[in-house]
Amino acid sequence: MGEKKWNKKTDNWEIDGVPVTYTVTWTNINDGKYYTKEFSDIDNGYEYYQWLLKGANCINVTWNHIPW
Repeated sequence: MGEKKWNKKTDNWEIDGVPVTYTVTWTNINDGKYYTKEFSDIDNGYEYYQWLLKGANCINVTWNHIPW
């Protein structure tokens, strides 16, 4: 797998031509369901992740980079 590089044409980070997606996952304690939300913008995704960590209704919150 190659290095993460900025693609000016698509305005996105890519690895070997594949856009990097940032994924936030969590379990909602109210309904017991597992959720996933994908972001193409690292700042928006990380802010959402931090917001869920502080939330009273979420457990098992994770932050991942895809395709890593």
